[in-house]
Amino acid sequence: MKKISSIPYRLLRAVLVCISGIGVLLPAAAQRTPAYSFDDDYIFWGYPNTYLNYQAKIAYPLIDRMLRDNPPAVEPDRDRWMALVTLDQFLHDAEYQRREAFYTFINSRMAGMLEGIDRPVLSGVRIYKLYNSGFILKTLKTTVAIDLVPGGTTSKPFLTDSVIFEIVSRCDALLVTNSGNMHASRNVVKEFVASGKKVIVPQGLWTNLGEDIQPVGADTVQTVDLGAMTLHVMPGHASSARNNIYVMDFQGRGVVAHTGAQDNEADWGWIDKVHDKYNIDVLLTKSRNISLESMLKGFKPRMLITSHENEMESTVDNRESYWTTQKRMKSLADLAIPHVLMTWGEAYEYADTESENISSSANKVMMDGIMYIERKGAIYTPTGIKVK
Repeated sequence: MKKISSIPYRLLRAVLVCISGIGVLLPAAAQRTPAYSFDDDYIFWGYPNTYLNYQAKIAYPLIDRMLRDNPPAVEPDRDRWMALVTLDQFLHDAEYQRREAFYTFINSRMAGMLEGIDRPVLSGVRIYKLYNSGFILKTLKTTVAIDLVPGGTTSKPFLTDSVIFEIVSRCDALLVTNSGNMHASRNVVKEFVASGKKVIVPQGLWTNLGEDIQPVGADTVQTVDLGAMTLHVMPGHASSARNNIYVMDFQGRGVVAHTGAQDNEADWGWIDKVHDKYNIDVLLTKSRNISLESMLKGFKPRMLITSHENEMESTVDNRESYWTTQKRMKSLADLAIPHVLMTWGEAYEYADTESENISSSANKVMMDGIMYIERKGAIYTPTGIKVK
């Protein structure tokens, strides 16, 4: 009798085990990964984020190629304009940090920049746009970085350590306009100092990092001699914090100004008159200014290049897109100031022969099968080192 009654007991236990197993399997099934490859049929039902990853993977290389084929210009053609507007759409993705294609795109942009940065600048100044408000200015004799930051997070920066190292190795100096993390990076400064390069920072910032750190800032304009560049430092402000506005005179190769994060109403009194003292070729300023019109009237540059578009650390609704910058500039068309809209990793050659600041150009010469640069009787390597 005992043996017979044990049979229903065993059956009941088996049923309970099955029910328990189903309870475990159902949640796992809800979070399953597909047993097939999306590359086989491209059906993404139930996997919207995977779809968006694939879409970014397809689109970013096409945008990159179109931008390379249509470089920055005062009057961008239709293909370049389409590439920038499409890029705006992808850079306004709230989940961009989950898209590996985004980081691949930035790496490709920086790789392209590094491929061309060693080419000699025969006349004027070559301007590279990096992330956010960062630029590299290169002439025949010197290369200077401004507001160079890696962006992103410490664990996943937009500009990798290797890219920063390559940039530092090619630059003679770093200029930092203000202490905001979108303009200043302690690690980047330390890399410049470790390489024996000069760093100019606002007064009171990082004075303990080494002798090559030079704090500059006062209530009046200060001038610093950096060899192949004369630097004029104007006392600007980002809200109430100090913000150096830099006017860089490259001594016969152009004059470029960078306004950093300038946005203090009290400074307009002297900004309105900057053009009385300085003949500015190119103004580098943020696209969304308190008054971009007043900034342009104060500096009266021969050309404008904007920055701060698509600052990815900002919320989607606060990321300045390229198309809004373009619309803003169209509203200021009466000022007749040419505008070049650039994105990350791009270069623009400024060599306006009508500018009083550009006195002469150089020529390529071959010596023993090696290309050198000749200017005013002196011979230089392609990177600007004087040979004789």
